[in-house]
Amino acid sequence: MTKSTELDQQINEYEAKLNELHKQRDAERKGERLHAIAAIKELIKTHGFSASELGLSGKGPAKAPSGDKRNMVAPKYQDPASGKTWTGRGKSPAWLAAHLAAGRDRQEFLIQN
Repeated sequence: MTKSTELDQQINEYEAKLNELHKQRDAERKGERLHAIAAIKELIKTHGFSASELGLSGKGPAKAPSGDKRNMVAPKYQDPASGKTWTGRGKSPAWLAAHLAAGRDRQEFLIQN
């Protein structure tokens, strides 16, 4: 047998061993997964969780709640006394309404870039 043939034979043996180890690992993972599913089902049953409480919609993997889905807008106005800001959208805040009622101009509170 040539050196190259011996190396090829060793490679084939190692690949066979590697494939066997992959199968063994996959079987262990499957067992762990089944155990985890059983434990989760028991916890759900014990605590009476609903699918919505767990973030499960039945439409694929659950996503973490992302909070407010509206676009964030940079503040446009700022109260120099309190540091409170306002984007200029929606009802004007009390601090700005009070300044405007006192005769001040809205432009005075624009945040300078």
